[in-house]
Amino acid sequence: MSYYITIHNGHGVDESLLNEWVNITFSKGDLFYLRTDGALICFIIECIRERKCTITLEPKDRQSRWCISIPASRAHKSSRGVLRDALQLAEWYKVQILNGNASINRELLFDRNPYHEERMCVRSDAAPGVVG
Repeated sequence: MSYYITIHNGHGVDESLLNEWVNITFSKGDLFYLRTDGALICFIIECIRERKCTITLEPKDRQSRWCISIPASRAHKSSRGVLRDALQLAEWYKVQILNGNASINRELLFDRNPYHEERMCVRSDAAPGVVG
């Protein structure tokens, strides 16, 4: 399950060591349009459909901000199958969010500056050189 998405009632999504992860990274330009959970999940779905994402064996959102990772089964033989799996889960998240049963922690997701060229994230209100 994505680090930033919380299911309020019922079961979430089980993680497995056999998952691949579809990582969607956001830019500062995207932030203006992502003010609500609904807008954010729709943007995630759009990125997966347009293949504007990366597939990795580890979730990228555990190490950095401005990224959400969606789990997908590793059993698929192609990246297309992995993306279909992630898209199906993102659509399920959308239904949960629209029904009020899930939320995305946007404050945590966007509380630091994004990584640039492997530099560390630093809070925008922190003193220079202090990792937030």
